[in-house]
Amino acid sequence: METRDTQAIIPEVQGLRGLTALAVILFHMGWLWCGWLGVWVFFTVSGFVITRSLLRTEAAGGALSPIRFYKARAARILPLYLAVIVVGTTVLLGAAWIFNRSEALAFLGDLPWLLTGTYNVFRAIPGYEQTQLFGHLWSLSVEEQVYLLFPLVFLGLSRAGFVRLLVVLVAIGPFVRLATHLVFTGLGWSASDVSTAVYQLTFNHLDAFALGSLIAFHEDQLRALTGSALARRLNWLVPVALGGLAVVCIVLQNLQAPATGKDILTDAFAVKPELLSGQLLVYALGAFGAGGLLVLILTGSRLVSVLASDSLVRLGTISFGLYVWHFPLLWIFADAGHRSLVAAGLYLWATLGAALLSYRYLEQPARRWLEARWNGRSISPEQSPTSAGQNPVLP
Repeated sequence: METRDTQAIIPEVQGLRGLTALAVILFHMGWLWCGWLGVWVFFTVSGFVITRSLLRTEAAGGALSPIRFYKARAARILPLYLAVIVVGTTVLLGAAWIFNRSEALAFLGDLPWLLTGTYNVFRAIPGYEQTQLFGHLWSLSVEEQVYLLFPLVFLGLSRAGFVRLLVVLVAIGPFVRLATHLVFTGLGWSASDVSTAVYQLTFNHLDAFALGSLIAFHEDQLRALTGSALARRLNWLVPVALGGLAVVCIVLQNLQAPATGKDILTDAFAVKPELLSGQLLVYALGAFGAGGLLVLILTGSRLVSVLASDSLVRLGTISFGLYVWHFPLLWIFADAGHRSLVAAGLYLWATLGAALLSYRYLEQPARRWLEARWNGRSISPEQSPTSAGQNPVLP
């Protein structure tokens, strides 16, 4: 049996990242109405991956420290993150000076929030106007805020105490969203603004990170179930449980806002749910969906073997670039998903090309250079705690 000490990369997890990146892209193209939930899959996978990395380092006798953790995250995130900000800023300045689009300069006000990792907070403020150059980067701010606190709490508590905290965070997640809903509704915010606050603010989604982290703590126990009767039961228990939660979401949505036809489904899983039931449960469905897939992966279920396919694993390797570049390119390609199959195909190939190029010529060289500089030696991708195989797609 492979344990966290010997298996650095889990191909199915890599493939899950690739598949989820594709789902988010298709959502923004208007082709997959529930693809936005992929972000909550990323959050859950992120909690799993960073916890697993720390546990593997600890098991191997390596040194754990917040500074080391922050350096590893920075080496992975900052090169591409800063690159897309520079590109976006250049486009805005060019639009203003070359094409006399002075209104583009207003979006330069996004920069302080982007550079301080608080862009999600800015997006939650009523009156925010989105630009496709930066709008999707809010989720990276959520990740960065979690990363700021994660090693401090991980190292500050006993392992048993940390696990108990994770259980509590998973359990209270819907109630935190309930509290957010009630507070902002009480402040007189509109239903749309309240739903945006629930969607954007980090503390509303700590249950997703905690669930992934909790699964990482029990990786060896889950792997030990491979081939057992319980593992075989999980093959149907997990899909049935997730399907049941999805049905509950659909029923509650339609009891409050009746719909017909395909709207019965699309309304129940529309982005940024405005109904309280959606805010409590639909986000949980995204997190538990990812958690269920992780459990099936670790117990060796054949249901998820497709995630280890070479194409999905390769997509997972460049999934950070896919996510970062897809939204600005969709703006450049003038909303290609709603135009023609030719335009959509060109857009998808451009996104894939941008991700491949940035991975090979920016992300990898910059990460290696930074890690070598900070550690005083060269580090191969396989040795690196920020290797592509072990990093979440939303860093």
